Amino acid sequence: MFSLVFYLYYTLEGRFEGVIVIEKVNTKISKKLRRLREDSGKTQKELADAFGISVSSIGMYEIGMRVPTDKVKKQYAIFFNKKVDDIFF
Repeated sequence: MFSLVFYLYYTLEGRFEGVIVIEKVNTKISKKLRRLREDSGKTQKELADAFGISVSSIGMYEIGMRVPTDKVKKQYAIFFNKKVDDIFF
């Protein structure tokens, strides 16, 4: 699956410019993260609070728009009592 992402940035000349980027999204991992959370009965907010990150980050992981950092991957493994490799590989 691929995703179109539009990045808007402000140039040194004082104007906005944008670029569209096609990014490959790992839907297998994102679906697994969502399933883990839902099967445990937890909300995105509960996970975000436990991990010390934003609710929107959890949401982005679950739709495949962002990949968790290694630190967050370890937090997922500890929280769900699983190996990092079992969740992310």
